[in-house]
Amino acid sequence: MHTVPPTLCPEHMMSDPFDGLEEWAKQAERRAKRADRHRRLRLLFRFRRPRPGLRLRRPRAVAWVAGIVIAVFLLAATVQAYLPGASSAGSSSAYPTQAVPSGVSATTSASAAPTDAFEGTPAATYPKGEAGITLPPATAVTGFTAAQVDAALQQVRKALVAGRLDQKMLVGHDPSTFLALLAPNSAKDVKTWFDGASFSSLATWIDPAVHLDPDEEVRVSGRVTFASAVVDGIQTLQVTTNFAWVYAFTGDTRNPLAVAHDQIRWDFPATGRLRAGDKGMWIGDTDGYRAWVDCAAARKGLLAPTRPATAPTPNPSDTEDPNAYLQADHALDIIDDCGPPTPSPTTMA
Repeated sequence: MHTVPPTLCPEHMMSDPFDGLEEWAKQAERRAKRADRHRRLRLLFRFRRPRPGLRLRRPRAVAWVAGIVIAVFLLAATVQAYLPGASSAGSSSAYPTQAVPSGVSATTSASAAPTDAFEGTPAATYPKGEAGITLPPATAVTGFTAAQVDAALQQVRKALVAGRLDQKMLVGHDPSTFLALLAPNSAKDVKTWFDGASFSSLATWIDPAVHLDPDEEVRVSGRVTFASAVVDGIQTLQVTTNFAWVYAFTGDTRNPLAVAHDQIRWDFPATGRLRAGDKGMWIGDTDGYRAWVDCAAARKGLLAPTRPATAPTPNPSDTEDPNAYLQADHALDIIDDCGPPTPSPTTMA
């Protein structure tokens, strides 16, 4: 009886050797991308701007003490907690999280189907664009009616879109739409932030040397909270937003993604005796970081993914999953890998 050698199979007994090859190749590519992300240190760029020192004026009295200062990129006193069992797409390890501000809150509730650019990261199921901005139901708070709260929330939503999603800002580097949403006297001062890199705590400018993936929208996840507080004797509606904005890029980069994670307090002082130029929305404290970025671009206030030439050497002592920096609840108190930004002429004066 003739037997078949163990290393060979008759044709009629052998399956097509190319069956499943395409799917295997796709899976191998995904594994390689995930492994590459974990082999690299994340490049992090820290930004923080204390409550801007804009002096809010009203007739016969100075009521609001706030002033623009040089943006400092150092560790902030952010409350941290650890989630021992935290897990999400692409990240199952614990990471430092931030405290939720008191007030009425809403977190991102929508989701999206994963696509290749975001696969293996927490952003894989984040909603696309504006769908990721979920507003809490407007209710009356001390000094403000439900209608006033709703108007403020809608104004904040417009500012988030103008700062982080609008092509006019992202690619055109034109902040006019954003500035028009602020109180006139606030806009006058915030406009100077765009003379340097300080604006990165509020808005995104894409580095002209790179290009956003035209097939992918920005993935967005975060939280909106509002509360009433007395600030320097003025009843103020404070809306605090905290969002992770994840951008996908084209081109030959080690990582096609970059994230801007910000927390911004938008202040709406009661308009009682305020001058016309002081009425409206003001920028309060801002905080945040950028991750998976090119440091040279970040220092100029521009956003670009990590480039091969600037990819860092992995640090064995760094055990945090790089994917964790895409989480909207990640602590903002991180170590800056990139160094300080380029100051604006105004802040240098």
